[in-house]
Amino acid sequence: MKKILVLCILGYLRTFAKIQQLKNRHAIVLGITGSAGKTTTRLALVTILNEKGIVKHTINANSESGIALNMLGLSMHTYTLLDWARVVLAAPLMILINWRHFDYYVVEMGIDSPLPPKNMRYLLSIIRPQVGIVLNAGLVHGAAFDALVKDKNPERRGEKIRHEIAKEKMVLVKGIDPTGVAIVNKDDAYIAKETRDITARLLTYGRRTGSTFHITHVSTGKRGFCLQFTYQNAAYELALPDPLPEHYAYSFLAAIAGAAAVGVPTEKSIVALSRFRAPAGRFRMFRGVQGSTVIDSSYNASPDTIRESLIHFAKIAGRAHKIAIVGDMRELGMQTKIAHKELADELIRSADEAILFGKETLTYTLPILERRRFPVHHFTRMKDLIRYVEGRVKEQTYILVKGSQNNILLERAVEALLANRKDASLLCRRGPHWDRVRAHTS
Repeated sequence: MKKILVLCILGYLRTFAKIQQLKNRHAIVLGITGSAGKTTTRLALVTILNEKGIVKHTINANSESGIALNMLGLSMHTYTLLDWARVVLAAPLMILINWRHFDYYVVEMGIDSPLPPKNMRYLLSIIRPQVGIVLNAGLVHGAAFDALVKDKNPERRGEKIRHEIAKEKMVLVKGIDPTGVAIVNKDDAYIAKETRDITARLLTYGRRTGSTFHITHVSTGKRGFCLQFTYQNAAYELALPDPLPEHYAYSFLAAIAGAAAVGVPTEKSIVALSRFRAPAGRFRMFRGVQGSTVIDSSYNASPDTIRESLIHFAKIAGRAHKIAIVGDMRELGMQTKIAHKELADELIRSADEAILFGKETLTYTLPILERRRFPVHHFTRMKDLIRYVEGRVKEQTYILVKGSQNNILLERAVEALLANRKDASLLCRRGPHWDRVRAHTS
């Protein structure tokens, strides 16, 4: 009964969203999907397109309900039944009062399952982009794809699940007609295998030979970030002052390719991106207590992003004492065990000590680190973790904070370690709703 009610509400919101879209029928829609990097790519693309026209984009709204509500100009506040009733009643009203004009609509399209309403085909029934960007296929939400793979071998199973996730994400660009543009990451083997049957103009990006936007060099460190690439036989360089991880190169290049698809010269894209700042919770650096440096990557975590973050953390911190505060990686399904065991090896290579949070790190990561006599502590309550780490911080200590969203919420640890409490406004998951969630999470 509950499922039927949810589908009815989603269908109701979708109907009004599609009516609302008719008011801007000439606007170009650019859709972005991927297991990681969607928000960074969206913000980078919006930064560029703001120089060309009026841009609307999805903010904290990449799902079957979020996209429809964003199209209408609505958003959820508390996610209670009363809040749902509010948006249901407001939907037809927005058709009458929301006449905002825009030239471009940049939409994050996140899929959690191969089944509706959380798959790509359902999202395409709400909105159909003329430009599609596919970033990567990781094991985030892999639990929902478990049933599609029968192989019990952990390594082969992980590869096959990624393949299924890639197929679902590529539905976005395979649904674009020949007058549109499909943009895909050529370095992601799972994505690259699925480029057949694309009828739209295909642009690729990555390090691999033959990429339309070809990465030639990426450097990053305390002095900043530098991406060098070629496009149409010309060489370009994007330099930023922030020491961003190397994987940001893919988001920037995807955004530059998306802008090129709608006629923005690459030179103008680079000028616009010179003002870019990393989104909240994605490798932002803050002054911490006791003269420490806190690297906030608390928004979310997957095996790929946590490995890349730890490698970059070690590079940035150098010989300084390095503490990694790491939470569970959620929704990995049958890959949970192997991913959290491999995490132990990554921590040993990149950090001087580890502070773990969550039941998966307790079950799989902690025993390996203890057996190998690596300095590690595990906590099940955030207040205990904060109390411990505050006592461990010294001058010039570097602290990386990385973990998944559900029941982990490691931005709580970041906030406790900030030297300037006003910086808390720059962390992820702000607002009354998330304040209530944190208050009810151990």
